Amino acid sequence: MSKKSVIILGSVVVVCGLFSSLFVDWPVDFSSASGDIAKATRFSREQASEKLTNMEELLQTDSAFKETIVVSQVVMQTRAAQFGTLVDMSNEVAGNIPAFAEVLKEMNASREMVNNVSTSLAESGEKLNAALGGEESPELAQSTINASLAYTTLQKQNKLATRFIETTDKYLETAKADDQLKFVRDQWLEYQQMTAALEGDKASAEALAKKGNLLSGEKALAAVGRCDLNAKMTVLQSCELALSMNVPSGLASAINPETLGHVVSAIRSAAEVTMVNMTAEGALQSNQVEKIFNNALDEAMKSTSTDAIASMQKLGLGNVQKMANVQKMASTQKMASTQKMASTQKMASTQKEVLGLNKGGGPVVFGSAVKMVGSNSKVMEAYSTVVGNVASSLSQSQVQKLGLVGAQSIGSSIKETSMGNKPTLGARIPW
Repeated sequence: MSKKSVIILGSVVVVCGLFSSLFVDWPVDFSSASGDIAKATRFSREQASEKLTNMEELLQTDSAFKETIVVSQVVMQTRAAQFGTLVDMSNEVAGNIPAFAEVLKEMNASREMVNNVSTSLAESGEKLNAALGGEESPELAQSTINASLAYTTLQKQNKLATRFIETTDKYLETAKADDQLKFVRDQWLEYQQMTAALEGDKASAEALAKKGNLLSGEKALAAVGRCDLNAKMTVLQSCELALSMNVPSGLASAINPETLGHVVSAIRSAAEVTMVNMTAEGALQSNQVEKIFNNALDEAMKSTSTDAIASMQKLGLGNVQKMANVQKMASTQKMASTQKMASTQKMASTQKEVLGLNKGGGPVVFGSAVKMVGSNSKVMEAYSTVVGNVASSLSQSQVQKLGLVGAQSIGSSIKETSMGNKPTLGARIPW
């Protein structure tokens, strides 16, 4: 794994003030690392904790606390979005298969709760973003506690991910399925591998590893290319998060870590520009939002590597660049106006398809994806700073040694916050 992919695990060292003791051989107490939320909660309550009240001041004066909160926010928001997106994708690929009726019924029953959790996380993200930007945010602590509590509640629904995996595997014993169904199954499996890492559940991590992915990295990459924009953005960000935490990802095996970083960065930049324009202009028509995002993505692509551009085109995100080239060529060759019109109409249709506006939910889906990614620029800037600091400080071998315990520290911090406590270290890092 390259240094670029060192994000969350390494940040635990920085967050917890352990960097100066990297070579101390501390024991690891896995008795505190359980996949059961209630057990983890009881463990947290036994610790001497400082109540989380003066959060704005802590963000200004305690760099370790700031990094903890920023990383936790990114983890929670990414995973909540991933859960909701996978529910939608599960309906799309298995909605007409009787064997999946029961698990989909339960997933759909949880959809309102997923939306409420996402709303709570969006609110806490916006308040944290404002505080990081120097604005007063008096309700920041309470909104952060509420969002963390909502997230831990959502995690109780993770059994549905396991059920979808088991249902798919049983279904495939006697039937054939296309790659999209297999891809969604694999995404749920990777979601649960992240769950195991955050909870320090070594047994579950090993069991999931034995199940393995059904698709190769290349086939998974092709499957992403067939998804709508909302799914693409969510899947790619979740993939980057998994890679940063040294959690297995079949999709990540098909994309160079540095290239994946460039792709996700370009998407975030485009989303941020879109959100700025939407705020300035007020409510915009879906085609206007579409145009702003396309132009912003095109600009972001121009400043990135050729490998990233190639990957984006393979994912169905590079058509903007292709269209610009076609338009330039048409102008040079002085195409007839009728030909230009036909080309423009064809390109507009292609743009709409690429953005996912022809699929479930139309511009609402598109708008929600952009808002989630583009409205927390200060949070992502702080997150990127942690990435850079850790990548320049830790060796590859040091990061690999962190394993599940490092990820568990992030999970413990989230649970502490949900109980109104200042995040504390839940397990020591072995070196």
